[in-house]
Amino acid sequence: MTREDWLPRRSAGGSALAGVLLLLMGAWQLLTGYAVAIGGVSVFTGGGYWYRGDSTGWGWVNLVIGLAAVVIGLGQLGAWRRLARWGAHPVPALAVASVSAVNQVLLAPQYPLWAALAIAVDVFVIWDLATRARAAVRSDRLAP
Repeated sequence: MTREDWLPRRSAGGSALAGVLLLLMGAWQLLTGYAVAIGGVSVFTGGGYWYRGDSTGWGWVNLVIGLAAVVIGLGQLGAWRRLARWGAHPVPALAVASVSAVNQVLLAPQYPLWAALAIAVDVFVIWDLATRARAAVRSDRLAP
């Protein structure tokens, strides 16, 4: 095996898959947050959970997470020149996907099927961003 066989073959730019998945999750978080924030949907109805939350407040949390996911998803896709800087750095997208996964864990008692699907998509976004190449590696640096 040569040294080139060990180098990652993925691109160094933003991940299109992670960008599309972040846009999808962000849009769903925005719709859910809007429905909960205006009072049309009650998220916390039971008293058997170890945490309590205000439905309107939780709706605003979903709106913020959704908006951040949409903006960072557009950055991953390189949609705007100003957001292209964020596409080169996976940390904001990793943070939004992690916060979204924790949010879905807290919503799992109310919406178990959707929460499991959303957590799986968030974990897939985290995996995609964590395993892609960060920058082009120069071959002269690899020589021992």
